[in-house]
Parts: sequence; structure tokens; C-alpha cells
Amino acid sequence: MARATVRLRREAVIDRLRAACAGAGGQAAWGRQNGVSVAYVHDVLRGRREPGDTVLRPLGLQRAEPTYVPREPREVALYDADGITLAVAEVL
Repeated sequence: MARATVRLRREAVIDRLRAACAGAGGQAAWGRQNGVSVAYVHDVLRGRREPGDTVLRPLGLQRAEPTYVPREPREVALYDADGITLAVAEVL
């Protein structure tokens, strides 16, 4: 049976990291146990850097890229000094 995919917001990932650090005895201890610098752990917890694979893997997580949708074209026009339309085009 397939597992349902649960998407976490960045704040939830940081909460998990914060809890893991507390359980390990602090940021430095968690970093040592998982081969991550304490500066990087601190920056992720403070929101200065995105959590990368070295932080996500020990938390049992992976990055799930967002989905993309086609950009809707928009109409643009070129006018002369008198306000007369010279050209109209669609751009993406």
C-alpha cells in the first residue's frame, strides 16, 4: 500500500531540526553526530539558509520541488506620441 505524501512547510522542518538538536544535547552535538557544521545548523535554524540534504537526510526528509504552471501570456502595446497604437503583441 502506498504511503500518502505529507508536505511540510519550512517552519515545520525547522521545528523538527530544533527538536532533534534539543534531543542530541544542542546544535553542536547534533551537527557532530550528523557531519554538519554548527554554523550551518545555526543558519538554518535562524532562517539564513535553506535546509539542504545534509540537514534533511538525518531528519528523514528530502526536498520536494514545487510544481510549475504555464505562464499566462499578457498583451502589450506600443503607442506613438499622439497615443495611437502602433503595435500589439502577446508576451510570456
